[in-house]
Amino acid sequence: MFRGIDVSAYQGKPDWAKVKQSGIEFAILRVANSKGLDTSFEHNYAGCEANNIAKGVYRYSYAKTTEAAVKEAWEVVKILDGRRLEMGVWLDLEWSGLRTLGKNAITAIAKSFIQVIKDAGYSCGIYCNLDWHENVLDTEALNVPFWVARYSSEDDGTMKENLRPGVGESGWQYSSKGCVSGISGNVDLDVWYESLPQGNDGEKEDRELDQEAVRSLQEALNADGITDADGKALMIDGIKGQDTTAAIRKVLLLSGAFDSRTARFTVGSTGQTVKWLQMRLNTVIGPQIVELLKTEYGLEADGKFGNDTRLAVGLFQEIRGLKLDYKVGVNTITELLYVA
Repeated sequence: MFRGIDVSAYQGKPDWAKVKQSGIEFAILRVANSKGLDTSFEHNYAGCEANNIAKGVYRYSYAKTTEAAVKEAWEVVKILDGRRLEMGVWLDLEWSGLRTLGKNAITAIAKSFIQVIKDAGYSCGIYCNLDWHENVLDTEALNVPFWVARYSSEDDGTMKENLRPGVGESGWQYSSKGCVSGISGNVDLDVWYESLPQGNDGEKEDRELDQEAVRSLQEALNADGITDADGKALMIDGIKGQDTTAAIRKVLLLSGAFDSRTARFTVGSTGQTVKWLQMRLNTVIGPQIVELLKTEYGLEADGKFGNDTRLAVGLFQEIRGLKLDYKVGVNTITELLYVA
């Protein structure tokens, strides 16, 4: 079991060397609130880095729609900017205005936030109190780690084993009245079970991205007017950073309806991104496409998502173990960006 704290601007600017000396092994830092960047975040992140304290971040959510949740998540991703988090990102769900929406709506909102965080390469879990865990959240549908708060109304800063949640939580916030050297006033106290979870530095995995494929995709997205989260055109740099990832999340390419007269799917999506898709499929699985379509050169890169492109997409999804839906969204595009 590991000792930790969670902090925000309410704790001012802690002396992290003293915090470390007091035996604290991890800290979960508030990264932002409704007004933007937490005013102590940069100080806290740097202090944890300098003193070898494992770091995570949390964001208290006021999102009542999936769109608002995505916006909150992207604000977190932009602040982090690829920085290492050993303990990942935690979505703080406790706002009473959210509770009234019901389990289905809250699940959709939480999943939207979590997906953005995961797409950016970070692990993501949920912070809540025991009441929310048992009565408000659909924990099975969410299927993420939980960090659960539970302490008595007579909280005195000590751990009371009889209040341990015991619901399979990864960590337990057991007090809001803790005293830690290096911090003025009270601070939340936490314990983490077994071993400290390891987040990452924003890279999703060890596989290598094809920079030329990323660069040509950025050009295609710009040509089609598909922008980043702030509505800006992408920089053509061959790097799949947060802006390019945000633009990719806006893409959904698919064929038109099935024509029973020709027994083929009609043309649906068109444009430079479709043309990029066709060319990339030829690069990655060209021989298999030739065999499938019985053509000499694979797909015609005409920028029209018709029957042949649909078949090639399905073939690629089967080969790479993706969901077979013949549609091209964030997962299929991302998989196409890896070195063939």
